Amino acid sequence: MLLKLKGVTKEYRKKTILEDVNLKIEEGDILGVIGQSGSGKTTLLNLIAGFIEPTDGEVTYLSKVTNEERSLTKNLHKIKRHIGFTPQHNSFYPKLTVKENLWHFGKLYKVPSAVLKNNIRNLLNFTKLIDHQNALAEHLSGGMQKRLDLSCSLIHKPRLLLLDEPTADLDPILQKEILHLLQEVNKQGVTIVIASHQLDSIEMLCNKIAIVHKGKVHSHGLLEDIQKPYLKEHFTIKMKQGQDKERLLARLKVLPIQKIVDNGHSLEIYPKDIQKTMNSILEIIREENLYLHDLDMRKPSLNEIFEKIATGK
Repeated sequence: MLLKLKGVTKEYRKKTILEDVNLKIEEGDILGVIGQSGSGKTTLLNLIAGFIEPTDGEVTYLSKVTNEERSLTKNLHKIKRHIGFTPQHNSFYPKLTVKENLWHFGKLYKVPSAVLKNNIRNLLNFTKLIDHQNALAEHLSGGMQKRLDLSCSLIHKPRLLLLDEPTADLDPILQKEILHLLQEVNKQGVTIVIASHQLDSIEMLCNKIAIVHKGKVHSHGLLEDIQKPYLKEHFTIKMKQGQDKERLLARLKVLPIQKIVDNGHSLEIYPKDIQKTMNSILEIIREENLYLHDLDMRKPSLNEIFEKIATGK
């Protein structure tokens, strides 16, 4: 465990933004935080970063020195140098060059000059900004500016990197480039927490997900664990048109099935009890000697799960 939120509530002017949040961030995780606008995602990131204090509850981190949990708020002066933060909007200085920005942020984190020079050189190469190091930040393309923002938050070699909408306003190709960069950052031992509306990107990048809904963490954990409650809806059978399909349809009509959707070469089956129906279908296929191309118990996408939670359906 790297960091933990225990019963955390945050209020602004007597309005509850987050309520009773319990969340663990394990070392090495890439945790994706998703939710509708105004759900509390950015507030959650700010609590993890120590920028704001909980109204109730506690944010703790695991001390590598004593191997004990300590309050983030009370020890922020010790822990903040281990945290990097990339906000949604550019945090660099547009009138400074790429290299000057990195030097400035390195000095803010009190990185010694000799170490800072080495860190800058490594980051310029790592983020492919080396050929743009003397360019003014405002003259960089959108993708290069995102790389600079990321570099500024990594200049002090943090253990934990927090990102708020890092791929917003980027085209699909640039999004993939930034996501690949984050994967490489994680491989170097940096734990990442990323808040984003780009659910396809979150699903591809993250090993764990936290879904924030109406100020609460509705679900969190491994993606496969979050998918489990939503697996019980339907499955697809693929087979050729003709007698085999007609014989199967005739037998399916006596099973406890809510709906069958015939898509030509496939049948979407919506059972009342997926396991019993699945066993019955396999028995029918064996008895009737039917030829089955494929049986797909498709896992729902993060988009589908999020839509169900957001709409309450």
